[in-house]
Amino acid sequence: MKSINKDVWLALGVIALAGAYLIMDMRLPEVRLSDPLGPKVFPALVGIGLIVSALLLLRETAANRHERSPRVAEPPAAKSSDAPAVPDYSQTEQNEQAEQSKHHAFVLVGMLVWTGAYYACFERLGYLVSTTGFLFGLLAYFNRKRLKTNLAIALGVTVVLDLLFAQLLGVPMPTGLLPF
Repeated sequence: MKSINKDVWLALGVIALAGAYLIMDMRLPEVRLSDPLGPKVFPALVGIGLIVSALLLLRETAANRHERSPRVAEPPAAKSSDAPAVPDYSQTEQNEQAEQSKHHAFVLVGMLVWTGAYYACFERLGYLVSTTGFLFGLLAYFNRKRLKTNLAIALGVTVVLDLLFAQLLGVPMPTGLLPF
């Protein structure tokens, strides 16, 4: 029996949760005060986006599964005392995978802590300062040696989103330390 890939489980879980989310969205009351679309549109878009993302993950997983060629087991070499010792690459590969797994766990925990710090500072420092710092920190880690580019991207994204929310959509953003 073949085991199901972790990505497939993730996609199925996301589809199930997004389906429940969409069902709850349908149960919201119809209110049309000033918004012509009503309060149900944004949650519906989020739910549909989650389902589309999960379907794309399933498609990518299926494509990767078909691309992989099955490994053919090589017969064990006959041992002789004259032959030089051949390193066991399978053990080396396992050690590298274990190190990568530890590194991924460290990165995940670091991102959770960084996101928690962003959340804690959001009201006190304000949207512009906290979001720029949050994005710059992530970019500085994942895109090292490009500090000027990272700073420009962090500032640019923050300002564009602030203009979008505050000016275009009329959503007040916390000012924090800055008077604007």
